Amino acid sequence: MQLLLCRITYKYLRTTIYYSSALLLTGCAASIDATRDVQSAHLLAMAHLPVVIEEEQSWSADKPLSVDMAIAYAMTHDAILQRELAIIVQRRAEIAQAELPANPTITGSFGIAVDGLSGAPLVLQGIQNLSWLWTRPDRIASAEQTLRQAILTAANRTVGVVANVRIAHHEVTTGLKLIQLANEDVDLASKILEITKKHVSAGEAAETEIDSATITFLNSKHNLSKLQEQFDISLLNLLHTMGCPETQNVFIVAQEPKPTQIHHSEESLLAYAIENRLDLAAQRATIEQRSAELGLANPPLISGSFMLNENFNGREAVSPGVGVTIALDGDAKEAVAQSKLKQEELSYIDSMRTVIRDVRTLFDSFMASIEQSSLDETVLLTTETSLKRALEASNRGELDPLLLLQMERSSIQAKQELLRDELLVSTNAIKLEQAVGGTFKGMNQ
Repeated sequence: MQLLLCRITYKYLRTTIYYSSALLLTGCAASIDATRDVQSAHLLAMAHLPVVIEEEQSWSADKPLSVDMAIAYAMTHDAILQRELAIIVQRRAEIAQAELPANPTITGSFGIAVDGLSGAPLVLQGIQNLSWLWTRPDRIASAEQTLRQAILTAANRTVGVVANVRIAHHEVTTGLKLIQLANEDVDLASKILEITKKHVSAGEAAETEIDSATITFLNSKHNLSKLQEQFDISLLNLLHTMGCPETQNVFIVAQEPKPTQIHHSEESLLAYAIENRLDLAAQRATIEQRSAELGLANPPLISGSFMLNENFNGREAVSPGVGVTIALDGDAKEAVAQSKLKQEELSYIDSMRTVIRDVRTLFDSFMASIEQSSLDETVLLTTETSLKRALEASNRGELDPLLLLQMERSSIQAKQELLRDELLVSTNAIKLEQAVGGTFKGMNQ
């Protein structure tokens, strides 16, 4: 009899476990695929970018590195972006969990008589938490908002990576041009030193002029060394932004930056930034999540049970039951949930204020850099006009060669200053684009 009861008990438990496992696996399999969610993050990022990412482009260290290739490479190698995409997969699985009932508990016990009489008790019990019935909508709403937040965060990371790569690549190409001009300046300073030495040897100049020319030559070499150091650092920064700081011997393709023009007022930029920024949208999703969690703070904690009992005499009984948990800390849990919601709302207000400050600061910086670039462009045009006249005078033998070389150096310095201005204008424009959400395209519609 005891052996038969053991077999029956084992059969019941095994069947229950099989059915429970099948139901759980079937419920999860329908909704854990996050492919569409990852694609949504990608499409959202594309809509907030001022450039088109050509994902089919592949780059290796033996190929020239253009800004488009640098962006495409960074999209697949940025570790933080890949982490954000992995979080999307996690959030989708959490929604699948939220849609399912609480895991049931099944217990069983089999008694063995020790008094020599026949028969043995058998107890089977199933316990199910019933609170999930009324908390399910809030749990699903909360999980959906965390997924939305993850999608927005991943798209925002994409926008940031693209902006950083564009700025870093422009810094590298500008550094190359500055080094080229600095080499020309060193050659001119060397010629000035040689001519000055000849003048001193001929008694046409004082020896102090050699000292002055030597200092000028050494300063030009120092400037070249400094620019080379800055270039090396900017190149490493570009490679790090792309996700491959270990790469060496990179051939950079210099691309002329497109003229940057912003025809929007500060007020329209501020309004667009509040509406368009993905990080602010992610914070709004967090607020919605905290709001949904209010319903989870202090729900009624009720569980149901069903017990099958067979005693020593072979009598059987079923015992349905209900359990109610008294939440002594219910008010505290509700207060905590309300406080978390308030914290997120205040954080969002602070973030909006920070956005307003950043947009206004970058807008002022952009307008100032445009003005400075215009002034330095005028300086360069004036310098080149003066140099052209000096060349004509030198060809007629009316100008000292040293003065001509000095004017050529002045022209080089004006070109270097204009290059720095153009880099600053481009950097401010890209940062301002990022500050309003990634692109100005939506403002032009």
